[in-house]
Amino acid sequence: MTSFHVSKYARIARKALAVSVLLGGLAGCGGSLFEKPAPPPPCPQVAAVDDAATLTRFAGEGRDLTDVAFEAELGQMLGSCSYDDDVIDVELQVQMIASRGPADEARRADFKYFVAVARLDRTVIARAEFDSFIEFPGNQTRAGIVEELAQHIPITSGERGDSYVIYVGFSLTPEELEFNRAQQ
Repeated sequence: MTSFHVSKYARIARKALAVSVLLGGLAGCGGSLFEKPAPPPPCPQVAAVDDAATLTRFAGEGRDLTDVAFEAELGQMLGSCSYDDDVIDVELQVQMIASRGPADEARRADFKYFVAVARLDRTVIARAEFDSFIEFPGNQTRAGIVEELAQHIPITSGERGDSYVIYVGFSLTPEELEFNRAQQ
């Protein structure tokens, strides 16, 4: 009489073979359980325009420290994007912070800012300007807001988000621009 005995090592080897066949079969169905998904396509870069990243607004004709109505600056800029056939949809959040100056009587900083979309060679393909304000309630001398913007960038086949830059800055008068450049 003959008997068959399967050692415990043979059972382990059979289980390992069964698992490898199962994983191999799954890999043949379109991907492995251990593959990382492809990274998402890149979003456009977002950048502040150096000369327009701050704003000092004076009350009246004086340019002394006591004549400052408010000072504002661009803060953190966050964004995300998604691709839809021939368009990149960009959701952007821009933080703006203001400090109340000694000449402010309105307890409010009123200003305009712009958002421009440009190609990497700095050719502007779209630009928009927006009105905004920051209030200084109570005794506050510093406050901030977050502006939320949506941008739709048309693209041609094969173009990616990293072919574009979104520029943000304050809309400045010639005098305000000159003041900013003198401060650098």
